[in-house]
Amino acid sequence: MKTLLVMGLALGLANVTRAGDPYVAAMNQAHRAVNATEAASQRTDDSLSQPQTAPPAQPAPQPMDPVLAATLQNIASLKTDLASLSTNTPPAAALTNDLMAAATGTKPSADTIGKLAGDLQTAVAGNPGLKVYYPKLAQYLHAAANGAHLTPAQFQTISDDLQQILENGGASYEAATYVANDLKALDRETK
Repeated sequence: MKTLLVMGLALGLANVTRAGDPYVAAMNQAHRAVNATEAASQRTDDSLSQPQTAPPAQPAPQPMDPVLAATLQNIASLKTDLASLSTNTPPAAALTNDLMAAATGTKPSADTIGKLAGDLQTAVAGNPGLKVYYPKLAQYLHAAANGAHLTPAQFQTISDDLQQILENGGASYEAATYVANDLKALDRETK
């Protein structure tokens, strides 16, 4: 550090004696570089001596609403149930149970749920094109089971969309219509 200071003073003195020399500009530039290096060194020394502060703590994540968690779990279960349907077995007990569990208010009758499960199996089984629609179908089934929370226009939209999805995925018009009619019966029972 003292060496740099002595060098800077020597350059300054040389500037006074050699004002007409072509190397004066180069020496002035060297002097400015020495000063800049010393200033940077001083800032670094000062920052090392200051205590480091910890980053601010992140706020704790909010816990998920239990009703929302149950809804999301039921929709995921319905999606899994749709994927497991096959033509050689009666409707899976899991589908029937999950359809019944979807209703959070007034529960539909076991007969209505059983008919819906059977008609869903007929519409879904053997139609691999429906696989991409399982998440949406599961959402619609959950919503339809809670028809008391829907306006008539909302329910009609769900019923129409579900029927269209089934037909687009390869289900016959008749099979899709049976499912749509089952949804209407479910709606009447849950109001």
